[in-house]
Amino acid sequence: MRAITKAGLTLAATASALAMVTAAAGPALAYKPPSVHLLCTAAANDATLEGSVCVLPFGVTTPPNGYSATIAVSNPGAGDTFAVVAGGLPPGLTMAATSGSGTVITGNPVKAGTFSFSIEATLGGLHATQAYQITVTVAGPPDQFTCSPAANGGFLISGACVLPDAVVGLPYQGHLPTSHGAGGSASVVAGTLPPGLSLPATFGAPGDTIGGTPGQPGIEPTFSFTAAGTGDQGQPLYQAYQITVDPNQPLAIVLPASGSTLEPGNVGQAFAQNFFLSGGAGPYAWSLVAGALPPGLTLQTTAGPRDAGNQLAGTPATAGTYKFTMKLTDYYGHQATQQFTLAIEP
Repeated sequence: MRAITKAGLTLAATASALAMVTAAAGPALAYKPPSVHLLCTAAANDATLEGSVCVLPFGVTTPPNGYSATIAVSNPGAGDTFAVVAGGLPPGLTMAATSGSGTVITGNPVKAGTFSFSIEATLGGLHATQAYQITVTVAGPPDQFTCSPAANGGFLISGACVLPDAVVGLPYQGHLPTSHGAGGSASVVAGTLPPGLSLPATFGAPGDTIGGTPGQPGIEPTFSFTAAGTGDQGQPLYQAYQITVDPNQPLAIVLPASGSTLEPGNVGQAFAQNFFLSGGAGPYAWSLVAGALPPGLTLQTTAGPRDAGNQLAGTPATAGTYKFTMKLTDYYGHQATQQFTLAIEP
C-alpha cells in the first residue's frame, strides 16, 4: 500500500477548504478575463490603425447621412461599459455607454471636420483605452494618399504602399498622389527615407514627390517610412511606404541550373518553372514575345505583384518540344530577352 505523507494530507485539506470557500462565495468569485482590448481592424469594425490612432469609417453631413461605427472589444461581456475620456465625438453622433459585445457610435453628422477622441472600455474591473478618429465631409470620401500601378507604380502590400525601386546614383522620383488631386502638406513622421532622397513639405494638385539621387543603402536596401499631412480640406493624410534601393546593375535574365533548356515535363503531370533575374529596378514583368508555350501551361505570378508572370506553370496537355522567347521588363523600361526550350514527354 502506498504511504500517504503529511504533506499530501495538508495539500488535500487545503484544496478542500478552498473549494468550500469558492462555493460559498458564489458570484463574487466569477471569472474575469485575463485582459481586455479595444480592436481596430477591417474585420472587427472596418477601421485602420494609423500609428496609434484607430481611424473609423468617415461620415458625411449631406443626407442620407446616417452613420454607424462599431467600437469592438476583445472578451466582450454583458457588464461592459464605454466612455469617451478625451476629445469629443463629431456633433450629431452618440455612443451607447453599455453593451454586451462592444458598442456602436451612431447618429447623423452635422459638422464637417476631423474629430479625435479616446474611449475607455471597462470589463470586470479591467480597463482599456484607445484613441480614435472620425473624419466628416460635406459629401464623398475624405482626401487620402493613393497607391496603385496606374497612380504611382506602387503596390499596396500588407498596408504599405511599395513604391518603384530607386537605383544608386540615378535620379529618382516617387510620387505620392492624393485622391482629391489637390494641394496639401506632408512630412515623414516615422521611419527614414533612403539616403539622398527628400520629401517637400507642401505640394500641389499632382501630389507630393520623393526626389533626389539615392546613395549606397548600406546593409538593408529596403527603407520603410510613414508620410502624414493635411489634405485640401484640412483632412488628415496618412500612409506607410517602402522604397528599395537597387545597385546600379544592368537588367539580366538568370538561367536555371539546366540552362536555357529547361527540365522536361510530362503530359498530365503538374509542371512549374520559375524565371529569375538580376539588376534593373522593380517592379518587373515577364511576357512571351516569340514562339509558343506548351498547351496547358501559362505564365503565373508567385513572387508577389512586383514580379509579374515569373513562373511557367500548369499541366501540359500535348507532347512535343517547344521553343519560346521570354522578355523581362523593369520599371524604367529596360528589357532583356532569352529563348528557352522545353520538352514535354508523353
